[in-house]
Amino acid sequence: MPWSRSASGAHGRRASHLALETADIALAGNDLRQVAAVVELSRHTLRVVRQNYTLSIGVNLAGLVASAGGSINPVLAALLHNTSSIAVVANSARLVGHTPHLPSDAAAGLRAAPLEERRVR
Repeated sequence: MPWSRSASGAHGRRASHLALETADIALAGNDLRQVAAVVELSRHTLRVVRQNYTLSIGVNLAGLVASAGGSINPVLAALLHNTSSIAVVANSARLVGHTPHLPSDAAAGLRAAPLEERRVR
């Protein structure tokens, strides 16, 4: 990212109501690996949104040019527009089945050790 933004988060059962309301991310459990899953899901969502914009603008522009040039009937152009809208909704429906990958402890460089042995660098 060319710019950075601070983010706040709340996790666990002990988070206050105010912290949960103002947080950018609220985790139900205490597994901080879920933050990586949320970031992956948000990036995937942005990819799908960009695909939808490209698909919608491309099909509608092609239909507009073809209809204005007389190549296709305006009724067919309207049908093409509705078909592109259905394609955008179908493309967005892929997000429902998307399951983000949770990194394992080994991949994250963590080891299962007692709390007093863990060092913060």
